[in-house]
Amino acid sequence: MRVLHISDHADPMATPGGEFCGGQNVYVRELARRLADGGCTVDVVTRWADGRLARQEEIAPGARTVRVPAGPVGPLPRERFGDVLDEFCEGVVRLHQEAGGYDVVHSHYWYSAAAALRLGDRYPVPLVHTHHSLGAVRRAAIGPGTADGEHFAARHRTERRIGLRAAAVVASSPGELADLQELLGTPRDTLHMVPPGVDTAAPTPRDRALARAELGLPVDAPVILFVGRLEPRKGWEDLVPAFALVRRAVPAAVLVVVGGEEPGRRTGPGPLAELVEHHGLTGGVHLRGPVPHSATARYYGAADVTAVPSHYEPFGLVAVESMACGTPVVAARVGGLRWSVADPRVGTLVPPRNPAALAAALVDVLTSGTAARRQACLDHAGSVYGAQRWADDIRAIYHRVAAPRDGPAGEG
Repeated sequence: MRVLHISDHADPMATPGGEFCGGQNVYVRELARRLADGGCTVDVVTRWADGRLARQEEIAPGARTVRVPAGPVGPLPRERFGDVLDEFCEGVVRLHQEAGGYDVVHSHYWYSAAAALRLGDRYPVPLVHTHHSLGAVRRAAIGPGTADGEHFAARHRTERRIGLRAAAVVASSPGELADLQELLGTPRDTLHMVPPGVDTAAPTPRDRALARAELGLPVDAPVILFVGRLEPRKGWEDLVPAFALVRRAVPAAVLVVVGGEEPGRRTGPGPLAELVEHHGLTGGVHLRGPVPHSATARYYGAADVTAVPSHYEPFGLVAVESMACGTPVVAARVGGLRWSVADPRVGTLVPPRNPAALAAALVDVLTSGTAARRQACLDHAGSVYGAQRWADDIRAIYHRVAAPRDGPAGEG
């Protein structure tokens, strides 16, 4: 089976945690790799956002990234992607023509949906879509007063249209499944709930003392970890004052932040560093910048608890990755986190935008011991979020919607 993934702004080979790179990059890369392992041939088309990267790059045997120019080659904020959307869509159509067609097209995020719809208008290829986030929910999370109304109106129209046109729409959690029906009118018979998986064999829990020594962290200090982009909806502005409260109860605690700008790239302190300094926490906060996804397991293994204080999180891949490494989670009670961290043995849910509640939950984990929680996390991640189950379920959807083709292209 030949599959095209459209991932407009999220290059699967980019380092997550940077300004425009996060869970979608990881999701698309790992899914493409797993599908290729299972016999599919997978192309992932994305906008060419870094001139240092090649036009094409192998993800794994049978899977490759194809970067199409849309506007000048270089970074582009997601909110400006509409400026180059037509050019990107035409690049996707050309790739489809050059490849001789695909059995299935799987789009990720709403700009990719626009490209998939454009392609579907010209060629009878079945479309599968994963939203990764919904405009209406995101706008409510960030506040209507700070949102571009026309941008979100266009996004809503495209999200609704792909929901009605796609042969299948993949939701990551029960909450997203309900939102797709209630907010977008997506037909129930096209919806499939398939939570993303993690490779529970790869991030086996490391010896904590060894992991900390390798990362240059205090061996005996309680460690709180944050992994993610430094955008407001990720809740880092709540985490810093929460950590100030944690330090009152646990003075030796340290906070490790993985994500944001690379150290030394900015000429002056960024907003996170300024907030840390404002609260007098400079000595207790380690800002590590973005790291390759393969290195995050070491950070999870070094931590006592991972904080996920997001204002909106469609699924919460960081929380699941943390559990897969045996590290419990304190997360905001929003979006998919309400489901993925619902078991109190693996984590604690707190109200969003509430530093006091976040601090209290973190202190509770740090002072009550994590041994039992670590085993529960491993058991939970292994039973619910296996990567092979995820890929198998997605592949089954492809086979269900794909039109029969003659010859080898229809196999796999």
